[in-house]
Amino acid sequence: MRVKKWVLGLMTAVLLSLTLLISGAAAAPVTSVHSIWSTKPIQVIDNGTAYKTKAGNVIISWTNDPLSSGDSGFFNAIVQAGGSQYEFRLVSFGSSTNDEIVGKFDIYKNSTLVASVAGTAYGLSQPVGSYFKFYDTTQQWHVSAYITSRFDY
Repeated sequence: MRVKKWVLGLMTAVLLSLTLLISGAAAAPVTSVHSIWSTKPIQVIDNGTAYKTKAGNVIISWTNDPLSSGDSGFFNAIVQAGGSQYEFRLVSFGSSTNDEIVGKFDIYKNSTLVASVAGTAYGLSQPVGSYFKFYDTTQQWHVSAYITSRFDY
C-alpha cells in the first residue's frame, strides 16, 4: 500500500510539473513590437564633424516579426548640438530585427533638410541605461543616445 501511495504521489507531481511547464511556456509571449525613448542624447556627427549634444529627445518604435499588417518602424531624434538643432527622421522603412532598423533617413539642421541617407539604427535591444547608435552608410551622419525607457510586447 505504501508503494502505491508513493508512486501515485510521484505521478501527480510529474503531471503537475508538466502542466505548469506547458502553461508557463504559453504564458510568456514572444515580443514583436518594441519601443525605446531617450532624453539623454550623447553625440551627433554632422557630415563628418562630431559634436557632444546639449539636450534632446528620441523615440523609436518597430516590429521585428511579421505582423498581419506587415513590419514597420518609426525613428525620430531631435537634439541640440554644436549650436544647432538636428532632426533625424526615418522616412522609408527597409527592414528590422529585434536590434536594428534599416532604412532611408532625412536629416534636418535648424529645420532645413541637409541630407537624405541610407542608414541603420542599432543597439536597440539593449536595456535601459545602455545606448543605441544611428549611422548612415558612409558614416558621415550619426546620432546616439542612452536608452531611458523601453516597452516591448
